[in-house]
Amino acid sequence: MKSLSTGIPIQLSKPITLNRPIKQMPEEDGRHTDTIVKVAFLKKCKEAGLLNDLFEEILDKLHLIQERLMDETTSESDYEEIGTSLFDCRLFEDTFVNFQAALENKIHQFEEKEQQMKEEIELLHDLKQTLCSVQENRDLSSSSTSLSSLSS
Repeated sequence: MKSLSTGIPIQLSKPITLNRPIKQMPEEDGRHTDTIVKVAFLKKCKEAGLLNDLFEEILDKLHLIQERLMDETTSESDYEEIGTSLFDCRLFEDTFVNFQAALENKIHQFEEKEQQMKEEIELLHDLKQTLCSVQENRDLSSSSTSLSSLSS
């Protein structure tokens, strides 16, 4: 069983071999070599029929991360580790952009609800005031009726 750099174990039916040896290069060439290695790895996973397994493992890892974040006992170091893992991953750049749009949409929805509630509260205050006025008029009418019946 092999393990990705993220700690995700994957089982390979045969070892992954590259078609050419990797040699130490300057930093820029090193990044290029790193990309070549990653591309070769993904292609070999595809050839071996392991892409679904790989993505299932990634999804399992994401679910574990979510569970750790939802846990009431999550430590500050857990938050730091998870935050670093997620925010440093380019895969999540688009996700965060979309998430920001979803947040803006949610804010707009709540602002609309807030405005609607303010209008409803104002209406209820007006209704309460009207009810008080009706009650006062009824009391005045009742006392005036009582006075007029007394004077007759």
